[in-house]
Amino acid sequence: MELEAKLDEDFLFYLNFSDTFLRKITNKDVAQKCEVWLAKLLAEPAEGIDKKRCRNIYLAHLLINMQNGVLEKPFSEPPHDADIRNATQIFGPIPESIEPPAWLNDTAYDPNKSEYREKKDGRTYVATRTLPDGQGAVAYVGVSLCDQEPMWLGGGESSFDKRMQRKFDDMCPPLYEIEKILARRKDPKEREKVLAFYDVLMQNIADELDGKETAENETIEGLLVQLVHDLMDKNQYAQYEELPENERRNELLLLLFDRVKIRRDKVQRREEILDNLEEKLMPKSFFDVSDILPEDKYKMPAAMWAQAIDKIPSKNHMENLQKAYPLLIIMKFLECLSNYKENIAMRMQRRHENIVTQMKKELRKEGEKKKKLMEEAEMACDNATGVLEAVKEHYNKKLQLEKKEKQKDKTEVSEHSKMYDQMKTAVFDTQRLVEEEALRGKFLAAQINALTEQNEQFMQVNDEVIKKTEEGNMKIMRNIKKLNAAIKQYENLINELKANTGSKNTTPMFVF
Repeated sequence: MELEAKLDEDFLFYLNFSDTFLRKITNKDVAQKCEVWLAKLLAEPAEGIDKKRCRNIYLAHLLINMQNGVLEKPFSEPPHDADIRNATQIFGPIPESIEPPAWLNDTAYDPNKSEYREKKDGRTYVATRTLPDGQGAVAYVGVSLCDQEPMWLGGGESSFDKRMQRKFDDMCPPLYEIEKILARRKDPKEREKVLAFYDVLMQNIADELDGKETAENETIEGLLVQLVHDLMDKNQYAQYEELPENERRNELLLLLFDRVKIRRDKVQRREEILDNLEEKLMPKSFFDVSDILPEDKYKMPAAMWAQAIDKIPSKNHMENLQKAYPLLIIMKFLECLSNYKENIAMRMQRRHENIVTQMKKELRKEGEKKKKLMEEAEMACDNATGVLEAVKEHYNKKLQLEKKEKQKDKTEVSEHSKMYDQMKTAVFDTQRLVEEEALRGKFLAAQINALTEQNEQFMQVNDEVIKKTEEGNMKIMRNIKKLNAAIKQYENLINELKANTGSKNTTPMFVF
């Protein structure tokens, strides 16, 4: 979870540079593509370490392209439905170790030198100088700003504030459009009132459709008039004109109910999407921006600043002033210096009071949250205590019943009870034997049925074989009859031939 939070922080940190690079791009087409890709990365739901890491890789390479002013693939094309999980495939795997560049050892920076150790940013410097010819003295108060030249307080009308405003504009880029939209959202209570209005409106329409007596509702009447005009403009009102008045009103109320419900669902869905975006894109600030209650306000005692205001210059400075200027001018100088210190102290006091007030408010809100959690925990504890008491009571009753049963078992058993127990055991044994015999009978019946089926199959096969054998025998008998008939014919033919041959032998061949 800590790694995911660090990836989100890196994403927001890199995102701060996008506006600065975007303003330096002169090509409108390139700038438009960069805006589309930034919107894609902002709206992309990133859950899990891998997807957040791929999202940050895409953003880092996009910032490099924006800084160079030239877009390379894949940023040269619109994102459409691009999947950012393939970052390692497009830009290459993340190296396990990074070698330091060669130019890093060429620098002359020596952290051991005293000039670097002695330099402290944010220090205050005071300088005084006498004016020529005894005309007065000038005092300067400066604050160091890194390696830049010090900005002298009082060097011009709000010059320090203007300088700090320029630095703030450079270091803190303006909000994106989606962040501006989220910042303009109404209070959550106001958004809940909108949904409640739709719910009440739908309930009133449903009551009238159910036939309940309801008072005349101006809102519903106005919406019905708008609905009729809308249907007329779209040439869809003709089907309602032919209906009776009551039926026509019911049909229009049904149509109005459906439209209000659709509108209500859209509003709810939009608020859920904006809540999700607000949770992802707009991290919670250190200080809450809610209203401050009277008990949160804190007034710091003015006495703590009195010593700094009334403190006079050092002894050496006073001696130098007394040597160079009259006492009246020195007193006027000290008065002006004290007044200027008083103005600074008042601003610092207000700033500290605001910080302490915010801290008190945060502590109060945190205390309210913890108090609510404590009340919920107390309620849960009370519920758990009640359940525990009920369980204990039930457990004690169970123990008492078991104890009574044990005591009954220890008492002497009468002969009738013994006979009853023996008969009961015999009945159970008989029942068990009957059940076993029934199971065995079912098993035997199943085997008999299987054998019967096999016998039937064999009988069917035997019948078919017998039929085929009889048919073959009949064919053979018919063939035998045909052969006998043919034999008889041949025998008759042979006899005729023999008779004819004998008559011819008795008759002389030639007649003389």
